Amino acid sequence: MVESKITKEYASGLILFDIVDELAYIGRITINNPSKRNAISRQMWFALSDLLDDCLLNYKTIRVLIVTGSGQISFCSGADLSEKEGDGTDNTIPNIRVKLRQYPIPIIAKINGYCLGGGLALAMNVDIRIASENASFSIPAVKLGVPCPKDIVHRLIQLVGESQAKMILYMGNRISAQQAYTIGLIQYVSDSHDNLDKYVLELAQTISRNAPLSIRSIKLMIENGTNELTIKTSIDACLSSHDINEGRNAFREKRDANFQDC
Repeated sequence: MVESKITKEYASGLILFDIVDELAYIGRITINNPSKRNAISRQMWFALSDLLDDCLLNYKTIRVLIVTGSGQISFCSGADLSEKEGDGTDNTIPNIRVKLRQYPIPIIAKINGYCLGGGLALAMNVDIRIASENASFSIPAVKLGVPCPKDIVHRLIQLVGESQAKMILYMGNRISAQQAYTIGLIQYVSDSHDNLDKYVLELAQTISRNAPLSIRSIKLMIENGTNELTIKTSIDACLSSHDINEGRNAFREKRDANFQDC
């Protein structure tokens, strides 16, 4: 992965943000809590939410985000268990997961090592999940004696179906990257960490070369399909953009399009 010259810290450095390509089209979010295998605390969830807002406000050229964990051992090992458990009625964190899912910019999870509990919840609420072959996945609520948040249950069912979700949730055991790929939880398994970096960056670059307004309208239809007014506004923006003419001209001229509208 290309190294950035500028890194912005959130939650006292537990969440990092940088830009990973020269054109500033691709941003990277890193969970940076290696001493706890990148466990995620409430403070870190709030910082992630702030980061997403900042990205839209201050980094308007970004077309794709990559979210990953620091190092090769863990993407995110789950909730920080040193924090007191809530009573299950606070929707703050579930609302941040919804924000991730409905975020207008595509997000790719680059999953290295452990992807457990709240870490898997994070990964499930982005657009695409790519993992190294050493990755493992679980939602271990039943092994901890804690209730599983309703939004996590429903999202897992949405991704893998009811029967596979029950297997994962009822047993609480870890499954391998290959098993996760087989049931549709992730979209690709890389054979090494270096190849994971390469594949994710190439995927992000491929997406970033496409028309941003078109991608946003598609994501709206997928994630917020009942909001007809918002979808219509998004489609109208595509139809009135410079990019629609650029795309047609590039097709006729047999060249790559240079999309500029965001």
